[in-house]
Amino acid sequence: MKPLLAATGTLILLSACASHPDHFYVLSTQPAGAGEPRTSPVAPAALKVTLPFVVDRLEMVLNTSANDVIVQEHERWAAPLSDLVTQTLARDLERRRSDLLVADSSASRPGGSVLKINVDVVQLTVHKDRQASIEAHWRILDPHTGNEAVGGAVFTAPLGQDDYAAVAQALSQCLGQLADRLVAALP
Repeated sequence: MKPLLAATGTLILLSACASHPDHFYVLSTQPAGAGEPRTSPVAPAALKVTLPFVVDRLEMVLNTSANDVIVQEHERWAAPLSDLVTQTLARDLERRRSDLLVADSSASRPGGSVLKINVDVVQLTVHKDRQASIEAHWRILDPHTGNEAVGGAVFTAPLGQDDYAAVAQALSQCLGQLADRLVAALP
């Protein structure tokens, strides 16, 4: 009798897991499509992006109110969100400035003539069925002049559809807006 109960319990658990498959999402460069061909010479840039711990996880996090969030267990990012944001923002910058070659700040580079771009995402908010927003502060250091550009803004994009792919698309649009602002501040 006990083996039958154990087998039944196992089947119930397996069917519960199978009824909620995980879905994985990535961010996309904006605008979509091929970028301009790279020009010479290439200006190297090091990008460092930080995210709030509450959203820097594999599961999507949605805001239900000003002080409440829901973690979507089966709606997941295909990689850590901080990695996706950094990679997407780097490609967005390169699409807007074909003379830039943007790498993660952890990559080792010889010499000290690398443009440094630090972005601190202060808040990343997603209200399903409404909009996504990214509040970011940035600091850009030009190694040649020693000049520093500092700024901050909030970037928003509507969620066009009622699905989780729309969350990824809206966040991608916010990053594209951030890239526009950063490029305007670059030397």
